[in-house]
Amino acid sequence: MKQVFVFQFICYLLLGISIGCKPSYTKQLDQLIENGTVFQSATFCEINRLHLQERQQECEAVTKQAKEEIDAIINRKLDMGITPVIVEKSKGEEIERFLKVHTQMGIRYWEIWKSNVILE
Repeated sequence: MKQVFVFQFICYLLLGISIGCKPSYTKQLDQLIENGTVFQSATFCEINRLHLQERQQECEAVTKQAKEEIDAIINRKLDMGITPVIVEKSKGEEIERFLKVHTQMGIRYWEIWKSNVILE
């Protein structure tokens, strides 16, 4: 009887652990790189920088892509003159989240972004 109880307890414990486990940080990054946007990947890298030290090159690459995309959007403003650039709302929100999380990029781009881009 006692052995049955111990066996059931171990089974429930293992079941609970397997259900509650999240994929590793590297696996989550792989999924974002494969299925997400460059801004989602770069934001994830910045938030989990300590956990992703062995993936530093990939994180630097997605951050560089994010920077280039922001530059391209802001350069459209320069090409258009006075009118602000219109960016899809969901994409703009991803960019703003990235700028809030990545301090260096936020310092460089936040004011320019807010004064030159409209989300729709």
